[in-house]
Amino acid sequence: MEPIIKTYSVKVVRKPGNEPITGVFYDYAEQEFEVDATSVQAALTMSHIVCTLPLRGQFVRTFINGEECFDERY
Repeated sequence: MEPIIKTYSVKVVRKPGNEPITGVFYDYAEQEFEVDATSVQAALTMSHIVCTLPLRGQFVRTFINGEECFDERY
């Protein structure tokens, strides 16, 4: 029987850009971590909660187990 909860490897990439309200510039940054979740979509949701990078209007890409992941709800 396959485990219900799996460990996913997550990489969040923030592209450089300005914060839209204050104009503060944020450099390129990456953060890697693991999350335990029941699916890739659940891991994506958890990655938004766990990520500690300041994300304020910059373009963000999330990779789970090496593949870029998008929210299925949108």
